[in-house]
Amino acid sequence: MHDHDWGTMRTSVRRSAVIASAVAALAVLGVAPAGAASAAATPAGVCGSGYTQLDSHAFRNSSAELARVYLLYNASTKHNCVVTFHASATSGYALTTGAWLDVDGDGKGQAKDQGTYSSYAGPVRLSAGNRCVKWGGMIEAGVGTYTYTSSWGHCG
Repeated sequence: MHDHDWGTMRTSVRRSAVIASAVAALAVLGVAPAGAASAAATPAGVCGSGYTQLDSHAFRNSSAELARVYLLYNASTKHNCVVTFHASATSGYALTTGAWLDVDGDGKGQAKDQGTYSSYAGPVRLSAGNRCVKWGGMIEAGVGTYTYTSSWGHCG
């Protein structure tokens, strides 16, 4: 019985390696199978076409970066976008992760996406033409909760 279990395990490992190789080959070609998109995602890709990074803040413990929250802006639509991406140390782990954005004087309050995610939280988008924004994010990792909220800035 134990020999059979090891044979099944070897087959599973071999099958996983073949699937991982196929996913990597498709990623090189720019093709991502369903469910693999988050592994190759970027902040600009998640926010959408035309977004460029304005700022970021890293969440670190004593030994590694755990996540990074990004603020992006689309000059043609005048929208800001915030996403919090897991770093390699936390990628693939289902952790409470959040991203938020507030636009000064828009009367809408803070827009937020927080939940249990294994790759990123967001995107959170708001119209912010000629207005200041406050942005941030969070991740719960290990025994700590890491949170960041900017002061009002990136006005215009």
